[in-house]
Amino acid sequence: MNLLPKSHTEFASKVYWDSFFKKRGRLAFEWYGEYPQLCGLLHKYIRTSDQLLVVGCGNSSLSADLYDAGFHQNISIDISDVVIHQMIEKFAEGRPGMEYQKMDMLEMTFKDGEFAVVLDKGTLDALMTDGSEETVQKIEKMFGEIKRILRLGGRYICISLLQEHILEKLLSWFTDEGWIVRIHRCTDAEEESNEDQSSVIFPVFMVVCTKFKKLPGTQSVLELCLSEDGSPVRLESPDAVIKSVQSLQHYAFLRSKLSSKQRGEVTVDLYDPQSDSPRYSLFVVDRRKASSLKFAIFIVPQGRESEWLFGTPSGRQHLAQNADANRLVVVHLTRNHSYNSLEDVKAELSSKVMELAPAKLDPKLQIPFLSVGEDVGSREICYRGYSIHSGEFLIEDVSADGGLYRRLIFLNNPSVIQSEAKLKQITQKKKKGKKLYKTVIDTSFLSCQHHAFMVAGLGFLDHDVTEQETKLLVIGLGGGGLVSYIHNNFPKVSIDSVELDPAVVSVAKEWFSLKIDNRLVVEVADGIDIINRKAEEGKHYDAILLDVDSKDTSEGLNCPPASFVTPDILQKISTIVGPSGLAMFNLVCRNEYFKKKVLSVLNSVFQSVYSKKIPDEVNEIIYVFLSRDFKIRDNTVKQKLCKLMKTLKKEKNEEDLVDITKLMNEINIVR
Repeated sequence: MNLLPKSHTEFASKVYWDSFFKKRGRLAFEWYGEYPQLCGLLHKYIRTSDQLLVVGCGNSSLSADLYDAGFHQNISIDISDVVIHQMIEKFAEGRPGMEYQKMDMLEMTFKDGEFAVVLDKGTLDALMTDGSEETVQKIEKMFGEIKRILRLGGRYICISLLQEHILEKLLSWFTDEGWIVRIHRCTDAEEESNEDQSSVIFPVFMVVCTKFKKLPGTQSVLELCLSEDGSPVRLESPDAVIKSVQSLQHYAFLRSKLSSKQRGEVTVDLYDPQSDSPRYSLFVVDRRKASSLKFAIFIVPQGRESEWLFGTPSGRQHLAQNADANRLVVVHLTRNHSYNSLEDVKAELSSKVMELAPAKLDPKLQIPFLSVGEDVGSREICYRGYSIHSGEFLIEDVSADGGLYRRLIFLNNPSVIQSEAKLKQITQKKKKGKKLYKTVIDTSFLSCQHHAFMVAGLGFLDHDVTEQETKLLVIGLGGGGLVSYIHNNFPKVSIDSVELDPAVVSVAKEWFSLKIDNRLVVEVADGIDIINRKAEEGKHYDAILLDVDSKDTSEGLNCPPASFVTPDILQKISTIVGPSGLAMFNLVCRNEYFKKKVLSVLNSVFQSVYSKKIPDEVNEIIYVFLSRDFKIRDNTVKQKLCKLMKTLKKEKNEEDLVDITKLMNEINIVR
């Protein structure tokens, strides 16, 4: 499969081309490759019996090389009398029939339909220096002459760097005339041009325009072929071709950045030209520390890309450190695509990821492909929906860590798992002596670590939730994993849950087995409105749990929204829970300044504030109390926590939901 790269950091075309011409200077047009690098493609479109014309030949040896390869019917023209005399002296002797003529290609004297092939190596690029009206008129005259002297079925072969204005003109003129346009990438010419790997390897293209009689109502044929061995891919529009070519050009500039003293992380997507969604997402991670392993590829199984180790820059740095690699390319397999096996993925990626290797890496070196396990994992999209608040979302079942999980993913942030539940198989019925199984949600399993620490926080209340009636207000339902777990394990607990998005409530019921009864009530409303209303009505809850994500993450505060941590709202929360109550916040904030600001506001309202960082995650659970008397490391608190964990165990050999000793030691006293 041909793969098109697209860097997440776009490069302005002016910067890109200025860089090229600055680096190449006067030698720019010697960079298009010579006969040995071009012959593999040229021979596909030129026969030895063809009458061949080379336009703007300059002092290139291409015409003589073609003659020596058996293409004897070739004529070369150039507007420079000096160049033509030089070429006759240098190459014409001993090559009977090969001609060099001084001629302006805008006003050629050849007969109509005289040639089978017109070959142009860099001439169009030299003539079309800009997109001005004067230049465009000149190019249209050039194309008109080429059309006139080519026979039907003849080919105009143009070797070019395809700056945007040049590509646009080529595509518009020849498609309007009804010609077939096919674009090849000349990879051999590129490699030869940069043997020392000291400059940008700019893509070289061969455009083959085949003359056909224009028929009314016929659709133009546009094809792209990225490798000599690959089959051409038909694209629907000139815009699609332009985007594909530009993606390769941007990628070349990106590679030059990586070949410098680049540090940190660069992201690139690889596309199938016929798809709008990336097939692979690549994260290039560099480390400062020298290592014997210069370069490696790590393929993340489907469904595991959201884990901290693979889904965050800090996690991928840690992964590169564990692999002891100077440069590690971490590969995500994306949704909406299928992957047969790990070996197939390696074969598909091998040539493209090698272009991201460090400069001067031995090309014979065997590059290791690393992964977790021996397969690519599996992902099945069960349902697609739309939310007025969060846009498109999907429900997917993913195999990971030896289990099967159901996830809610919002496509505006596809790397984040909004909700997750573990699946299990139960016996449904027997048919003809065979057991039939049904896949259901495992309600005894709590998949999110931050939810586990919220459940543990119930042990901080001044009473035993396993024995005494307890009322909770939970703001933010998601798939309902947290409320379902508490509801199923604590018969004395009643829950009022609030969710802004009606689509999410429907998903929780239909796909995550949320059961609503007299102990679990779900209200579709804005959490801020509910807090205001409950405070105004004088309602009391033993604890409020806030697990609400923000739609505006511009300041780095992902959870909760900033409106939930204002002094006014926090004051109302404190009146709802009262002196003996507790509020828990799932805090996700990548901006340290803003995080300190949130903690400062919490300190101004509550007398006791504690935080527990979730290992290997950005999440942090904040526990706040109105009373200063609460001591989280008190032995009585530990005893209640131990009893709570014991209640949650279904089997004797099960592990605690959280490690109590670790929680007590690692919890941070903010105030």
